[in-house]
Amino acid sequence: MVVSSSGRRGPDQPRTRWWLVAAVAGVLLVAAAAVSSQLGSNGAADDAEPAEAAPETSADAVAPDEDAAPVTTAAAAEAPVESEPPQPEDEPTDTTDASGSELSEAFGEPEHPVSGVEPYIPSRIRLDEPGPPADVCRGVLPAQRVQVPLSFASTKPEGVDHLSWSPDCRRMVFRVGSTLWVANGDGTSDLPFLTAQYGLNAPVWSPDSQWIAFSQGAIVEGERASHIFMILPNGLGLAQITHGNVLDQDPTWFPDEGRIAFARRMRVTENDGSTRFEHRIVLVDLLDGAEQVISASAESLSAPSWSPDGSVIAYRTGDELRMVRLDDLSESLLLSGVVGGRGTWSDDGSAIAAMREWSDGQATAAIRSLQDPIASEDYSVTVQATAEIASGSTPTLRWSETGEHLLFHAIDPRGGHWIYRLPTPRPDG
Repeated sequence: MVVSSSGRRGPDQPRTRWWLVAAVAGVLLVAAAAVSSQLGSNGAADDAEPAEAAPETSADAVAPDEDAAPVTTAAAAEAPVESEPPQPEDEPTDTTDASGSELSEAFGEPEHPVSGVEPYIPSRIRLDEPGPPADVCRGVLPAQRVQVPLSFASTKPEGVDHLSWSPDCRRMVFRVGSTLWVANGDGTSDLPFLTAQYGLNAPVWSPDSQWIAFSQGAIVEGERASHIFMILPNGLGLAQITHGNVLDQDPTWFPDEGRIAFARRMRVTENDGSTRFEHRIVLVDLLDGAEQVISASAESLSAPSWSPDGSVIAYRTGDELRMVRLDDLSESLLLSGVVGGRGTWSDDGSAIAAMREWSDGQATAAIRSLQDPIASEDYSVTVQATAEIASGSTPTLRWSETGEHLLFHAIDPRGGHWIYRLPTPRPDG
């Protein structure tokens, strides 16, 4: 029995030992590989050069906000690898300041509301410097008029209107037909981001260049209406600010972005059942929607504009530019004989200007110094070739950064974009 049993197990015993040795060797190899990998990764993290710091995430996932300061490769290498959690590839990493975040929390960022329009995602486009017209945007003109070399690629430049640069001059918004477009400061990367059946008007940037407010037409109870909206320049975050059977137009931002002023035309019912139209300048709080009427009249009120400190609003009524102080709602006359556009405040709030004449080759700006309540000076300049562009709406003036000039933008029939310069008085007179 012993011999017979040994005879059966003899051939199998070496095979069993071979599999046992192979299993032990496999376990040892796996353990050695794990230890080697751990040691290698630690050594690489300690010895890596700055240029090799973190090329792991995709461009879409970590593209910086175009308004943020650029981060050098060396600075990125000094940060611990584990301090930055990976970003999902399908989420843009655009950031805003505290006020922008507060508005984003209040209104959210829903899906793009207009079908058939591809939203523009500025967080995926890196702008290291403003476009070529940056100096012109800020008012540094080498001549009385300068043609701005805008490079529109996706639309015909002669169809552009309501164009305005963002306060930081890095982007622009404009209208083509019933669609709003956004582009870089030099016109490149121009893309549509919002369209509407009843038209969009008066797009204006918030002071931090993060939001755009505009008016949009509507039909309410069978009557023509319009309301104030706000939106991010990537086509997200669309929020309707005003509602009802009203005509709300000409939005303008409060200096801290927390409120918007606008002009309203609405039907008012009297005690005897008759109706009349009333014009108002209204303030709306963007976080709670509360409205405050600061001026009301049977005459047309339009084009409000905030003073830099937010204490005064100027607005047009007929051919007059008037202002109202928010602390006591007292009103006073600023300028008479204005023809259109908003009143434009100097950066320090010491003066305001409006267009007085825009026809027959002549552009005349009226300037009022608020340091001297009685003083009012008119400065005029004959603009070359204005006859080709005077048929458009009256342009809105703006001040150069130095306060030494007034600027306005106009478009000729061939699609050429021009910036014009008018002299202003110095603060010392």
